[in-house]
Amino acid sequence: MAMVPFDGDEAYMALQFMRSVPFAPSLHHAPKPEMMDPLPPINARGGRTVGPDGWKSVYSVVVTEDMCNPLGNLHGGAAATLIDTVSSASNAVLATESFWGIPMLSGVSISLDMTYYNACPAGTKARLTVVIEHMGGALANLRADLTDWETGKRFASGTHTKTWRDLRAKL
Repeated sequence: MAMVPFDGDEAYMALQFMRSVPFAPSLHHAPKPEMMDPLPPINARGGRTVGPDGWKSVYSVVVTEDMCNPLGNLHGGAAATLIDTVSSASNAVLATESFWGIPMLSGVSISLDMTYYNACPAGTKARLTVVIEHMGGALANLRADLTDWETGKRFASGTHTKTWRDLRAKL
């Protein structure tokens, strides 16, 4: 199935999620939603069933000097923050009222494993591609790649595992 523009309610949700994080606001405000797979329909349990190829979304980001190390390349911690942010925002886009929703929107990270491949210089327009591989009742497995927008050169990849519990009854 072809990707569609990331706009409307889905783009608003992703941007609101990223901008609600008080830590490192310049990093959380930098990614821009670009494209996504069509939303999976809501299933009988009130959630969304991700297909066997996962659910994909794409963001763009321009690497700024405040994201860089002293050598002028994207800092590893900034790359990890970007991957954490966009994968979590993508998870929030698939949330429903009763599935990965508020008050624990997008869940809590269990692990974020990063691999770094190449330097990403300041000024680079990068593509952040997120694949939600699984989104069950309590666990989600996400994967993200940070690549050059034009050439596809890989800068970093991350795998992100999250957990969620429906806390509405406890509030």
